[in-house]
Amino acid sequence: MAPYVPTGRKRGRPRDPNKRRPARPGPPPEALRAGRNPAFDAMRLRMDAVVDAVRGTARGRDDAGGTKRAKETLADRVEKAVAISMTEEERAAVEKERREAAMYWPVCLNPKTKPKGAEVSDDRMSFTSSKGYRTCAASHGVKSGAFYFEVTIARLGESGHARVGWKSKKGEKNAPVGFDKYGYGYKDIRGEKTHEAVTAPYGEPFFEGDVIGCYVYVDKVTKRDDVKDEKDVDGPTNSSFVAFARNGVFQGKAYEGLNDDDGAYFPCGSLFTDPGVEPARLVFNFGPNFAHPPNAETWGVPEPRPMSDLDPPRPPPEIKPEPPRAEEVAVKTEEAPVFELPGVPTSL
Repeated sequence: MAPYVPTGRKRGRPRDPNKRRPARPGPPPEALRAGRNPAFDAMRLRMDAVVDAVRGTARGRDDAGGTKRAKETLADRVEKAVAISMTEEERAAVEKERREAAMYWPVCLNPKTKPKGAEVSDDRMSFTSSKGYRTCAASHGVKSGAFYFEVTIARLGESGHARVGWKSKKGEKNAPVGFDKYGYGYKDIRGEKTHEAVTAPYGEPFFEGDVIGCYVYVDKVTKRDDVKDEKDVDGPTNSSFVAFARNGVFQGKAYEGLNDDDGAYFPCGSLFTDPGVEPARLVFNFGPNFAHPPNAETWGVPEPRPMSDLDPPRPPPEIKPEPPRAEEVAVKTEEAPVFELPGVPTSL
């Protein structure tokens, strides 16, 4: 072979055929294959299954019986891909959520809006918190009228604190009720009231075992847009108010003239617990049977309705047809009509 003679040109220079070049890397040795993490192999197989499910690689193939499979839709492939990528715990949680969604639920705590660090009981009537202040609200809110519910301070412990009250959907759930302008709360510490993170003296302090009654009256809302000049408005634009009672003793009206643009007020409660200890717990009672029924005449407020009056209508009972009895089937068989044909005997 003739020696390579460079031409001096930088562009279009041919490769030197005599120069040794490194070989392409081959498959890894068996030692490296054996040392691979099996978790990554399982993850790769799951990812491959997800890709195959989304792309629909098995579409149009015939099964063992020779019948052609039904054409999969995009929703079917996505659902299959999500199911493949989920763990067993996630699948069980999704199945539980589907079952609960199909069930009938009255006014109760809403587990879908609970914050992290809070847990709602299976009957959705109590919740616990183990991470600072967390707020849990009910599933139904009050848009107009007078309503009432009770909260039992089931447990506070050495480090627990509680607040109860009303808030709108815009209220912060990772903070205590009364932290912003969308909530009105009643504190266990010194019995203070709180709104927009401003506390003020109000009533008696409450402790573990007490039953706190929460009252709200929502008047017809007068929007600020209807008011020409806010400077001409003396006081609130509505007569809505919230009030509380401790063990049946009325503490008076806490706040009057609620926010005009809140829409609806939801029963709620807030808990604080130091980490590493048994969490505090609140138990809600939305009626109609209360431990300390409200006495509207003595309190000087409109007669309230229990929050349970907002329960959605129960679905009609499902009526399943009963299977026919064996005697009825036998009678129908005996009464079957017999047709006579000419030239054919009726009995053999």
